[in-house]
Amino acid sequence: MKLKVNRKNVTVFEGAEVRHAVLSYLALKGMDVRLADSLTVYDRWGHEIDLGAPASQFDMIKINIPKPKDQ
Repeated sequence: MKLKVNRKNVTVFEGAEVRHAVLSYLALKGMDVRLADSLTVYDRWGHEIDLGAPASQFDMIKINIPKPKDQ
């Protein structure tokens, strides 16, 4: 099934959770997938959703990715 995460299309399996869509997005962007547990995830209306929530087809998800700190 297809979903949009931060306006980017990702494909996940039927019965997937929001976590799987976020992990697909992070991998697609070449980011560390361990970030997933520290992210805040929102639905298309701006409501915070849990990573364990079921993802349904054509969902639009937004995640806030923290900026890396300069070392």
